[in-house]
Amino acid sequence: MNIIDSLTRRTSGFESIRDYDIALYRLKSPRDNIYHGITPNTEAPDFNPEPPVFACKFSTTKNYGHILALANEDGKIALQDTSKKGLPNQALDGYQAHCNAIFDVAWMPGKLQLVTASGDQTARLWDVSNSDFTEIGVFGSHDRSVKTVVFRPEDTAVFATGARDGAIMVWDIRATVPPNSERKPDLCIINGHVSKSNKRRRGVSDAQSRTQSITGLTFQDQMTLISGAAGDGLIKVWDLRKNYSVHKKDPLPKYTMDYSGGSTKNGFTSLIVCPVGTTLYASCMDNIIYAYNISSYNKKPFAQYYGHENSTFYVKTCLSSDGRYLASGSSDENAYIWKTNKPGLPLVRLTGHTKEVTCVAWCSVGEIKIVTCSDDSTHRIWKIGPEHKTDNDQVENAGRAEEVTGIPLPRQSSIETTPTISRRRRITDEHTPGSDRTPGDYNSDYNSEIESLDTERKRTHHQMITGSWTDGKYKSTLSPIQENWEPPAKRKFHTVNRRARRLFSPSTSREQSNQQSPDAADNNKRQTPFSPTHNLPNYVEDGTAPHLIQVSPQKSKKNNWLTIIQKERFESKKLTDSETCVAAGSRMTTPAKRNSRSKSAEPRKTEKTSSLYRFFHPSSRDSDKNLFSKNIEVPSQSVENGNTVR
Repeated sequence: MNIIDSLTRRTSGFESIRDYDIALYRLKSPRDNIYHGITPNTEAPDFNPEPPVFACKFSTTKNYGHILALANEDGKIALQDTSKKGLPNQALDGYQAHCNAIFDVAWMPGKLQLVTASGDQTARLWDVSNSDFTEIGVFGSHDRSVKTVVFRPEDTAVFATGARDGAIMVWDIRATVPPNSERKPDLCIINGHVSKSNKRRRGVSDAQSRTQSITGLTFQDQMTLISGAAGDGLIKVWDLRKNYSVHKKDPLPKYTMDYSGGSTKNGFTSLIVCPVGTTLYASCMDNIIYAYNISSYNKKPFAQYYGHENSTFYVKTCLSSDGRYLASGSSDENAYIWKTNKPGLPLVRLTGHTKEVTCVAWCSVGEIKIVTCSDDSTHRIWKIGPEHKTDNDQVENAGRAEEVTGIPLPRQSSIETTPTISRRRRITDEHTPGSDRTPGDYNSDYNSEIESLDTERKRTHHQMITGSWTDGKYKSTLSPIQENWEPPAKRKFHTVNRRARRLFSPSTSREQSNQQSPDAADNNKRQTPFSPTHNLPNYVEDGTAPHLIQVSPQKSKKNNWLTIIQKERFESKKLTDSETCVAAGSRMTTPAKRNSRSKSAEPRKTEKTSSLYRFFHPSSRDSDKNLFSKNIEVPSQSVENGNTVR
């Protein structure tokens, strides 16, 4: 697979590339791409025939991205053109740049110049445009070994250095230097990562002071510098517009991001910012690479990458030019590559070295090209091999990429998740107040509770029967339902018995209670709940409620003046009507007396009838002879108890 051709097709609109995992699985290290570092310094007091390479970086200059700079333990630096094949299994001829080990190298953006950080307490600027090393300047204000150096992005004049003395210095190569004088930093942050315990002591030894060593530096933007130390477990963000040297107190960073793991090895070996400038990757000594969000400067990481081993501060990390992949060395003689959008286990493992893999570099131009350096005094160039294995694969290739499977989870889970409560607090909240567990049991059985929850997440059959997580010892809110279960007794009030009340009882219950014996009546009185309306009339029971007017009895009309007048009219006309009906030969019938009113809710209309009206009521179509031939029923009127009934 040719990545350049694929990218060209993508820009032309013929192809879309989301990732190139398949290319990483085909990475191989041919035997003719294995080199033995840089030649040793024969004049060194402690001669080492095979000094290991401590730093390697690809150039950032256009059309020179394939140039690789390497620095070794003897203070030598060398350049290698990775686009051409050199002499395999041979050491590169280097230039003696320092009298001590070179720990880091930084290329100047857009130019063939680089800065080296050495153990001789200086940083030096070199011009390599003519294939020779020309020294431009020496920057030596540190008191101890300079461990890291980084250039400001898109700036060819400003770079920062961090040393073992705990100081961070920002340099500007454009500053004029008086003759016979040393360069001074433009900005100095003293004791940036010095712990309070070491500061209080006097005569701190070298082993005790290494925790304050600045081991990682990176720029987020033009005015923001991020630093990491070897032992305080802090990542600090500095604002370079502030002068930190005018105050006598300890410098106060702009933001601070904490180490959230549980290990005592909380030092950071290297820091890298993604090309977008929103994510910081910090390689920690607890074998985890943490990803921090530097857009919000959250104190806790949002992702972690694990699967490698980081036992020394020489293990470094790097990013691909597009920021999609993260590569790191490891103390287990391998190098690992992760996909940045998939935290956790690495994607591939690069095998072939025989000792610790320290630094790695990713070429930004051409096909995928990765360089790994090891303590076995060799550095290898990894390239994409053929898709299928050949017959001479074992002979031609000394290293290959392997898919990573079966790596356990990290011991310390320090990833930042949704804000939650502590485990101790959560256990106490899982039990209701009615549980049989007392507050004192939480402290005594906290460890056993944690072990049971961690080792066995699912309940066993016995636990489901007993309704607990730990063999029936504690109750759970998800206990099984039991048939004869009785709820716990509620609080009893001393004034009122709060039971369900029956507001309206039928009249038969009262009659039965009156017929009972006096003892039974007394018991009923004691059992009858108290009602605040027992003395009020019950219109529903009596049938006189307004909404039950159709069944309520009529009111008495004995002294009603309208009833008296109607009665007199009725008696005066009674004889006349009866004589007329008898003369006509009709038979009068009287309807049965109604005991109650009609069930209609509408008021009854009174029909005013007279003898003449009833006499001439038949229609004109009926003849006079048929009028008296039919039986005419005339309703009779009677008065009962003063009420007129029709």
